[in-house]
Amino acid sequence: MRFGWTEFVRTVNLRNVTNHISSVISQNVWLKLSIAGGATLLIGMGLGRFSYSPLIPSLIEAGHLTEWEAGAIAASNFTGYLAGALAAPWMRQHWGEANTMRICLIAALISLFACVLPWGFLWLIFWRGLLGAIVGAMMIYCLAIATRFAPTGKLGAATGIVYTGVGIGILLSGSLVPWLLSHSLATAWTGIGCIGIIAGIIALWGWQSLSKHEETTGNAANPTPHPKIDWNLTVVGLISTRVLFSLGLIPHSIYWVDYLVRGLGNPIEFGGLHWALFGLGAIGGTYLWGRFADRVGFRVGLALAFAAVASGIALPVINSAGWALIFSSLVVGAQPGLTAIMSGRFHQLMGSDGMAPVWRMSALVSTVLQAFAAYGYVTLFDVSGSYVPIFLAGSAAMAIGTVIALLLRDQQESQR
Repeated sequence: MRFGWTEFVRTVNLRNVTNHISSVISQNVWLKLSIAGGATLLIGMGLGRFSYSPLIPSLIEAGHLTEWEAGAIAASNFTGYLAGALAAPWMRQHWGEANTMRICLIAALISLFACVLPWGFLWLIFWRGLLGAIVGAMMIYCLAIATRFAPTGKLGAATGIVYTGVGIGILLSGSLVPWLLSHSLATAWTGIGCIGIIAGIIALWGWQSLSKHEETTGNAANPTPHPKIDWNLTVVGLISTRVLFSLGLIPHSIYWVDYLVRGLGNPIEFGGLHWALFGLGAIGGTYLWGRFADRVGFRVGLALAFAAVASGIALPVINSAGWALIFSSLVVGAQPGLTAIMSGRFHQLMGSDGMAPVWRMSALVSTVLQAFAAYGYVTLFDVSGSYVPIFLAGSAAMAIGTVIALLLRDQQESQR
């Protein structure tokens, strides 16, 4: 019996499969918005922040930047984050959340392509700083929107999907940047921008659901103002965990690939491989940590995630064996999962309405301190020439975060 292509296509009926998938997504608005948030953070955080790290050794070795200038440009991304976090409520109030996300996406893509032009330190520090500001607004509302629409039992999944975008951006950077650098720095910058265009199309598709919701509820032009923060020990504790996380992440964000390549004397391809592992950790870790938190609880899950990342940051400067480097790349790379659990913990302790203002305040406080700390790290490295104190300081911050995460309890948890 002959079985031709016509019968095969008719049997499989790919159109029905595609329609089914589209139907599932359209019926689950939370899923579409989570995908939009993931694609948005892929551009803003995955490319806007983390794609720069694998470029640092080549920028220094090519003479485009000094060690201090390369570090200062990375630190400007953290400084810009503060401006974005401050501007986010104004943007939301005047444009609505959907339009704010669209404007951020377009500005991020312009910034990525502007980095292609070889116009020196001041040019790069401006555009990388602007990208940081864009991420500041993206980070506040991508998570707030996804958790707001997530149904009961899907909180971990929603935050996990959003932060998977960061991991995909890191993975693509680590996989493609070393190959693109073999052609030229301009080619690498251009490739990063092209990835951003693809993610931007997906993000714009997803934010259409938010636009429809705003039109239906009438919140696009006059969104409900955020409630005021009721300051207490829980709020201070939550903000402290995000501050410590931000401080602890700086060493790997700026110096991980540089440490692997120039510090340990490996080729740029070796650094790219580990940055790809970093991205794999971000993708897998985001999902696994989210699922883990859904099972054991967000309090325990957050504490264990802090402890794991703390060990991953310190280990490579204590033991530079191959297994230790791989462990560090994968475990610290999984840090978006920690942020996903943290956002879920914010949601648990603050509620749907109270999360956004506390999350924004945590972004403001952590960004101010992170900006100072980033330049402090850069100065410390410039003076000491050693990676050891930088990575140990980052690990210590994560370790303190472990303790605070365990101490944070709501009334029900306190009664157990």
